[in-house]
Amino acid sequence: MPNYSTSAEIDATPEEVWAVLSDVEHMPDWTPSMRSVEIIDGPNPPDVGTQVRIEQPELPLAVWLMDEWDPPRHFAWITEAPGVTTQAEHLVEPLPDGRSKVTLAITQTGSLAWLVGGLVGKRTREYVDAELAGLEARVTQKG
Repeated sequence: MPNYSTSAEIDATPEEVWAVLSDVEHMPDWTPSMRSVEIIDGPNPPDVGTQVRIEQPELPLAVWLMDEWDPPRHFAWITEAPGVTTQAEHLVEPLPDGRSKVTLAITQTGSLAWLVGGLVGKRTREYVDAELAGLEARVTQKG
């Protein structure tokens, strides 16, 4: 079960959403939750096994490994630190009217997940919310 999950219906096709969401190195252009995203090993566009360095405000620099890649529907990446593994999922689902439902989720596991969740859980939720709002604004050209 995710530690945190949020969804929104977006007035754009899944392909339009995926085009923005999957261009991971440009995420900092549309979400304040990321300062930089850089593919450091593996293909671009990403695929399973791609390593991505992500810098976020007030969080340690982290290398994430793309562990799921299913265009244009889903990707997930994972990072590990002592005592905690964090997975971030990005899911795009088609709606009957041609729009999309986007779900973002964070799951933390490991012996220190409870501690990390207590220390940065609020910030993590804020960042996931900001990512979803920024994605919607970029895709629908509101921002």
